[in-house]
Amino acid sequence: MAEHVRVLTDRCPQNHPCPALAVCPVGALTQQGMAAPTVDLDQCTGCGKCVRYCPMGAFEVAG
Repeated sequence: MAEHVRVLTDRCPQNHPCPALAVCPVGALTQQGMAAPTVDLDQCTGCGKCVRYCPMGAFEVAG
């Protein structure tokens, strides 16, 4: 199974537009309002840019 990113909602403050959306090179992250972002597993390449970018540690690479 290919690696992908998942969101750890307990680490996401869910009170702002997620800045990590802008660093995803394939547009796999989306956000509804101020909710935690979601990952489109069909698009996510598991590159980890969002993992490294998020200061809250709300993303992790999963296999």
